[in-house]
Amino acid sequence: MKFKVVITVILVFFAVSGLKAQTTAGLMEDFVTNISQAPAIETEFVWNGSVSGTMILQGDMFYMHMDEFYVYCDGEIKYYYNEGTDQWQELSHDRNSPDILENPSAFFSRLDEDFYFPETPVRKETPGEDPVWEITLVPHSVNSPFAFIVISLKAKDLTPVYIRYALSDGSEYSVALTSFSSVPARSAGFFAPDISN
Repeated sequence: MKFKVVITVILVFFAVSGLKAQTTAGLMEDFVTNISQAPAIETEFVWNGSVSGTMILQGDMFYMHMDEFYVYCDGEIKYYYNEGTDQWQELSHDRNSPDILENPSAFFSRLDEDFYFPETPVRKETPGEDPVWEITLVPHSVNSPFAFIVISLKAKDLTPVYIRYALSDGSEYSVALTSFSSVPARSAGFFAPDISN
């Protein structure tokens, strides 16, 4: 009988210890680390339920394609291409912008620094789908462009599957990530196209 009690106490201890290890801070730190340590991240997404897109994120550099628009950023300069008008535009890159479409590297890398979040994440399970951690983030600064961000990460590997956010002006947007994977790094030239033609 004593043996059964000891085994039960040990199992309960490890179960409770395992639950305590799943903190929001730990999940966010692991998520941001996974992104920063990947050679590059490639994702396909649907923005606001209507516009499909592709993004490649590599450190401070990124490429994004949505509809007829292409954006290349080498970390210093953004190159916009409008396929409909066949025109290029070159603008300096705002490294401080936290906007997911303007500066995805800053958006993802600062999630665990620029926001408050609950100590314990919410685990959601839907029949036929992978369980997810749903984390609500509220900005530290009243000057943030965000009112809140809700991010859903697959519980098994912290792959993001859905992001919903509201800006301080009250407008709300969503990003459904249909794929999100680590890929080999591209050459720096990929992110700085020659637009002289």
